[in-house]
Amino acid sequence: MIKPTDTIENCEEIFFEAAKLAKSLRSKAIVKNKANSGIGEIDIVTSADLAVQEFILQKLAATSLVNCEVVAEEQTESKKLFSKSADHVLTIDPIDGTKNYANGGRLYSVIVSIHDKKNPLYTFNYYPEIDWGIKIVGKKITYLGLGSVPTVSIPKKVIGWSNYKGTTNPKKTLGQKYEELIQDGYQFMTKQEIGQHMGCVLSFISGLTDGLFLQDVSAVDGLEGLHFGLANNYEILRDIDISKIAVSEITGAEEYQGHYLVIKE
Repeated sequence: MIKPTDTIENCEEIFFEAAKLAKSLRSKAIVKNKANSGIGEIDIVTSADLAVQEFILQKLAATSLVNCEVVAEEQTESKKLFSKSADHVLTIDPIDGTKNYANGGRLYSVIVSIHDKKNPLYTFNYYPEIDWGIKIVGKKITYLGLGSVPTVSIPKKVIGWSNYKGTTNPKKTLGQKYEELIQDGYQFMTKQEIGQHMGCVLSFISGLTDGLFLQDVSAVDGLEGLHFGLANNYEILRDIDISKIAVSEITGAEEYQGHYLVIKE
C-alpha cells in the first residue's frame, strides 16, 4: 500500500501552483467577515482563500489522498469528497496569514500537512512573496525556495507564544517548568512583541527564536512547530490530543486541545 506521505510528496507542484494562485489573486481578492470574535486573524476570509483551497482539494481528490480525513480552514464544497473517517488526517490552510495577505504584507503562506492522529508526518509551508518555505517528512527537513525570512532583532533565549485568544498562559500551564526556564534565562515573547508580522511559529522555524509554546492550536496549521521540534530532536513537553477535534468557544474554529513546548538544545 502506498503511504499517504509518499503520495503527497508527489503532489507538491500543486502546492506551489496554489501559492502562485494566491499571489495572482491578491489584487482583486474580496474580503469578508466569517466570524465575529474580534480577532482579525480569525474573523476575515478572502475570495482568494476559498479559491486556493478549492484548487488544492480538487487536485488532491483525484489521488489516493481522497481516502484521508480532511480538515481545511474554509467551508468549501470539495471537503465533502474526502473520507469521513480514516487513520490519516490531511490538513489545509490555503492562506495562512489572511489578515496580512489582505493588508498587503509579504508573510503569508500555503500550509498542507498530514498526521496520523498521534504525530505529524508531513508538513509543507511555503511563502510565495519571499520565495521561502519548509518541508518536513518524518524527521527530514528540506528548506524551499531561494529567498529568506526578514531579519528582526530578537534577544537570545526567547520562547515565542501566541496569545491571540487572551486565554493562553505559559506560566499557568507549564507551572514548575516555566519557573525553571525563567531561571535559566529564557523569556517568553508574544508574536506581537516579536513583531514584523513574523508570528511565533515562523520566527521559530526560521531560527530567530529558541523555543515555541502553543496551546489549543489550530487544527489546520498548529502542528508545524511540534513537527519541527520532533525532526530536530529538540526538547519537547507535550500534552496535546490530536486524535479528535474540538471547536473553540471563542473563535468557532477547529482546534486540538492541550499544549506543547519546544526548546532548542
